[in-house]
Amino acid sequence: MVGYTVIGAGLAGLSLAVELHRLGVEVEVIEYRDYVGGIHALTPEVGRITSELLSYVGVRVNTAAVKIGNDVYVVWRGGYRRLSNNAITATGFRVMTMPELGIYGERPAGIYPHHAVLDMLHYGLLPGKNVVIYGDNTYALSLARELMKRGANVKVVSPTEFGVEGVHGGFEVVIGRVRYVRGRGRVEKVLVNNEWIAADTLVISMFKPFKPFPSLRAVGQAVIETYDPGIVIESGRIMAKELASVSNEFVLIDSDLPVYPGSRVSRDVRRVIIQCRGCRVMVNDREYVISGDASVIELPDVDRVSIRRVVS
Repeated sequence: MVGYTVIGAGLAGLSLAVELHRLGVEVEVIEYRDYVGGIHALTPEVGRITSELLSYVGVRVNTAAVKIGNDVYVVWRGGYRRLSNNAITATGFRVMTMPELGIYGERPAGIYPHHAVLDMLHYGLLPGKNVVIYGDNTYALSLARELMKRGANVKVVSPTEFGVEGVHGGFEVVIGRVRYVRGRGRVEKVLVNNEWIAADTLVISMFKPFKPFPSLRAVGQAVIETYDPGIVIESGRIMAKELASVSNEFVLIDSDLPVYPGSRVSRDVRRVIIQCRGCRVMVNDREYVISGDASVIELPDVDRVSIRRVVS
């Protein structure tokens, strides 16, 4: 069976690769960093899963994918080759920019995207001593806990109530928005709502899905806005089964909500991920409750399915 290249060795990419391997499909995984795990690298439970996955599938680290014109190339030290369309994007989240977030002021040293701080910690470095993390998700909390363990003073600023559970990690959670950064040479303080907080470091941990190669199929947080590792893993499994399916029969989906992997799924698979935080949805005549930000649903074995959000 035709082989595939998976771009990204995070949880989604490794899950996809393992499932393809199990289904007898040739697969390679490339990762531009020199370590795997992606945004989940600090989560202990996910780390154990990642280690287990690596016992089945190898990864080419320090190997990147780049787009030149209409073509995508794999590039490594000393060589490159053009990728076919049999490549899957598993690039996860990107960090939102400061203009997107409405953060103004100077741009001194000490402002880091989340992934850059993960790299620092991997090499035993700290981004600073007094750190403000701006994020509304579990990854911001995991990063805060890790920085605290390594001796930094940390505050998490979240624009929503999500994340207040992180107080038990020994750091303060402030509900509000970062508005302004001030500093000469290095960050000195950040404005949260109407209050200045002294800090030498600001870490941006607000995310959006990152799909740099729109023409390629994708898995995980490259296309699904979820912080649930289980959903990320399941996206890889669903895509692998879709790629390996030999059936010519499909279920056509008419939905008013985002559905992964799309509006047509194999009758052999019939599993989709519905994205809707805390929603009730009707799948034909059956109701489902989505308690998190997304849920895996098994579709009925019919030709067409209607998915509608239930409005109270």
